[in-house]
Amino acid sequence: MFDSQTLKKFEFLSIVSNKTFVGTRSGACRNAKLGGGLEFVDYRDYAYGDDLRNLDWNVYARFEVPLIKRFEEEGDLRVYLFIDCSKSMGDTASSEKFVYAKKVIAALAYISLARSNTVTIVPFAAKAGRFFPPARGKDRFLTVARFLEKLEPIDAQTDMTSSVKDALTKIKEPGMAIVVGDFFDKNGLTGALEQFIARRFEPLALQIYEPWEADPKLRGDFVFTDAESGATKELTVDSGVLKRYKERFRRFVDSNRQNCVKRGARFYETSTAAPFESFLLNVTRDNGLG
Repeated sequence: MFDSQTLKKFEFLSIVSNKTFVGTRSGACRNAKLGGGLEFVDYRDYAYGDDLRNLDWNVYARFEVPLIKRFEEEGDLRVYLFIDCSKSMGDTASSEKFVYAKKVIAALAYISLARSNTVTIVPFAAKAGRFFPPARGKDRFLTVARFLEKLEPIDAQTDMTSSVKDALTKIKEPGMAIVVGDFFDKNGLTGALEQFIARRFEPLALQIYEPWEADPKLRGDFVFTDAESGATKELTVDSGVLKRYKERFRRFVDSNRQNCVKRGARFYETSTAAPFESFLLNVTRDNGLG
């Protein structure tokens, strides 16, 4: 997915949270929480996403109680990467928008793994799909890349609210939740954002669209098919129709931005025509990232 030189460039970037999580220093990509430190502190209950290397297997064998050993050291930020796999993202795994989204997810995963953060990938459409389970360490990136390469868009509409609700039943520890997709959801971003915030996650929304979606070059009579619902509509396209469409598309993107800003979440947008590395650098440089 990326060559070795590109991956080395990514190592100069970092994902930094602006929110203070339990045991996490604000503005840092790591936190004093748990891990392989030298000074043992105490135990806490196991939660989904914990590194099993920190499970006290002796206690578990004797009492069948899963307890995580806590040490006084720098721990990690939990990064949850949500990728839209709905029908509007493309017809196949090689569709331009879907490939761009997977590259964004892969790059953010590598940056996180290189900084010893814990990464979980959550595909979604109408509901959350099979997770890529929590991983930590740069050596796990090959497995991440293989997981992403096998992902394909599915024949389902986007429902971010239901998807996030479904995912959060399985995720116990809050962290940074980065959602990547086109956001073609009739219910919008509101439900997903509010669920993240209610559960003390820090949401970050990355909207991706193709150039023709923002600025179609069409004239004449057409039958249009909604990529999500499959509904069709006959329409004669002239300059007036194009102008109204482009204005409406811009309002759609801007409303997503305003929705995020209103709730203290970060938002970025890109066309697939934009250079990938430039977009990634913009995201990681701005507002506390990088």
